[in-house]
Amino acid sequence: MRGLLLSSPSVHSHLLVTRSNCLLTVLLTLSFLSVLDVSCASARQLHPLCCSPTDVATLASLSAPENLTTTGSTLAPFLIPRVSGTEGNVKVQNHLISTFEALKWHVEQDKFTDTTPFGVKPFNNIIVTKNPNAPRKLVLAAHFDSKYFADFDFIGATDSAVPCAVLVDVAKTLNPYLERELFSSTTLQLIFFDGEEAFVSWSETDSLYGSRHLAAKWESTYVMGTNNPQSSGMEPRADPQNNARTILEQIDVFILLDLLGTPDVRIWNSHKDTASHWSRLVVIQHRLSTSNLLSKQVTARIDETGEGGYFMKGESGYSAYQIEDDHKPFMQRGVPIVHVIPQIFPAVWHRATDNAAAIEPQTVHDFALIFRVFVAEYLGLEL
Repeated sequence: MRGLLLSSPSVHSHLLVTRSNCLLTVLLTLSFLSVLDVSCASARQLHPLCCSPTDVATLASLSAPENLTTTGSTLAPFLIPRVSGTEGNVKVQNHLISTFEALKWHVEQDKFTDTTPFGVKPFNNIIVTKNPNAPRKLVLAAHFDSKYFADFDFIGATDSAVPCAVLVDVAKTLNPYLERELFSSTTLQLIFFDGEEAFVSWSETDSLYGSRHLAAKWESTYVMGTNNPQSSGMEPRADPQNNARTILEQIDVFILLDLLGTPDVRIWNSHKDTASHWSRLVVIQHRLSTSNLLSKQVTARIDETGEGGYFMKGESGYSAYQIEDDHKPFMQRGVPIVHVIPQIFPAVWHRATDNAAAIEPQTVHDFALIFRVFVAEYLGLEL
């Protein structure tokens, strides 16, 4: 099972400024230049192009709820056994690749082998990026493999077929608007991890195969200058130049979705350093509910202050309890994390009943719409 992580302290730096007018002028100049160099995403949060009430209505109109049902074209392809190294796993890989090639996204396959309790197994992380040359990435992620059980075929509808479908839906619905942003400095990147599940028992070596491999690879892979080349096909550099950055350093924030799809989900923020992103999810959830754009069951749980719903609000919505998941290898390397996982796992977790019958399609649509608005707002998409 996934384990408990201890929170790590924030690191703060302080700048001592003398009274020298000359030095003060220099510092002010450097500060001004630094402000000019903030991420595109941060600038857009100050002056967002999206999302007005009209924009939100437009984003909601992009929904095709039938695609997110358990027989729908977006969710159904993931509702099969897909243990790493099996035919079903490869079938899902091929589905992801063909889907994003059709959308004209850059598709990267991170193929590798690793030793498991059942011998050496093949794995393949699928990374898709709208604009691989953008120097900054908003990352949404989920794992597409399912857990091995000897006595039954495990579907893993919440774990994590639904999160994968939510990511695909975000890409499909926003793709026409993302096409207009191909020269932006920030782009959307989706990571579908293989090998999250333990084959036998959760441990440092029997779990997180894909995320451990990709985080280590990206930590040692450098890109040069402002027009960074795509991450795939690049050789790691042992001695980077002064203006080089690792691929990990291109990530603005890494948002991981897991164990979603049942209607009774409540999620607490477990990473205070990304509280501003969490707050946006809470605000978006509230805006959508007051506009009657979310399902009735979750709208009924949200009060006039925005408390309730899927995403818990403010300090009452913070939990120091951290769950081991695919974000861990990235967090250990300093990547900002938002972990979207219910601290109280669904009752069907790692049971044969985690199948299509466990899923409430309206809940799937709710999460798809919330993240559609979040991405549009973060990237400042013009609708």
